[in-house]
Amino acid sequence: MFGSTILEVAIGVIFVYLFISLVCSAVNEIFSSIINKRGRNLFEGIKNLLNDPKFTGLAQQLYSHGLVDGISQGVADLKAHTRLPSYMPSNTFSLALIDLLGSKGAADNWQDAINQKQKDLDAATASLAKSPDDPDLKKKKDDAQVALGQANSLAKRAAAARAAHSSAEEAALNVTGHKDTEALAAASTALEKALALGRELAAKHPDPLGNIQTAVEQLPDGHTKESLLVLVDKTRRETTLITNEIVSTGQQVEKLRQNVEDWFNQAMDRVGGWYKRWTQVVLVIIAGIVVGAANVDTIALVERFNRDNTLRASVVAAAEKIGSNPTTDAKAREDLINAGNNLHLPLGWKPDPNDPEEYRLEQVPDKWWPGRVVKFFGLLISVLAVSQGAPFWFDTLNKFVNLRGAGTPPGETKKSAPQPDKK
Repeated sequence: MFGSTILEVAIGVIFVYLFISLVCSAVNEIFSSIINKRGRNLFEGIKNLLNDPKFTGLAQQLYSHGLVDGISQGVADLKAHTRLPSYMPSNTFSLALIDLLGSKGAADNWQDAINQKQKDLDAATASLAKSPDDPDLKKKKDDAQVALGQANSLAKRAAAARAAHSSAEEAALNVTGHKDTEALAAASTALEKALALGRELAAKHPDPLGNIQTAVEQLPDGHTKESLLVLVDKTRRETTLITNEIVSTGQQVEKLRQNVEDWFNQAMDRVGGWYKRWTQVVLVIIAGIVVGAANVDTIALVERFNRDNTLRASVVAAAEKIGSNPTTDAKAREDLINAGNNLHLPLGWKPDPNDPEEYRLEQVPDKWWPGRVVKFFGLLISVLAVSQGAPFWFDTLNKFVNLRGAGTPPGETKKSAPQPDKK
């Protein structure tokens, strides 16, 4: 073994901490899954990011978008409450948001395009009046008339698209929450119609980034509007070459998508912090319950491992095997659970009648002082230790097991030392 009783006792205690931490983590994940904590946490984070606390605006439309709706559990069952997605890829968020803004902006931007076409026609008409026999000016005027006619035709579709978006926004105001299935279905249907009309216009508009900016400018005042305007401006600057030549509109939108993804990822880092803090609180509570139920007394464990050479040797052997396991972390955790179940660990409130009396009294003391008082502090130490989480104790166990590499037993070749070439 390691030749040091203190080191072996420490490894034994850490092994138990890790074993109980994994049990607590499993319970925490089950509880989190039942209440869909990850999905609710993401939901609150996106509502905050998109400045939609009542879920009647941009966040509601995002969750109703096909790209997001498609990763929500139960969405195919119209009678059931849709389970919020626990994760949302950044590219899904950015694509859905840009589609929403681009479609809405395209419906509002066509009046500006019509005004520009009318100016072009007026300019061509004025030029032709000065030189009525110029064939180039006649063609320019004819082309301007055709362009204005096409723009006026699209203006009718733009009016229909604006009306559809207004209907979608009104439908969104009727949604009382993510469990309001009937209102969400109505809002989703209205939004789908509006997006279809808006996409048709956006495909024919020469400035997709301008469409998005127009839609952003119509958002309620707040951090979302300010942030998106900054991202649009940043995109324009980044896609302008040194020669002031503008790159293709497709490249502009792609760059904006990347900027929105970065914005989303930074926000989700903070949202992840919310979940970690919640998990830490819940883990302390679960650790208290599990440690109390399993009688995981750190002081008693130290005493037992210090006296019971056989138990200590078996636990250290299992820990060494786990610590040196080159397989994945998931496989190592599975091996550790199996090893913990197979070992005769001194846990629980029912002592083994075959154990010596001092072992039984350490496990379940019969007197208040000092036995039960010491037991309380031993359990408290275990709760605080286990609440650190399984990853912490897994890394700590590996460090202690790897201490063996600091000193090579006599007659044994050091594993890390370079071996001489065999000839």
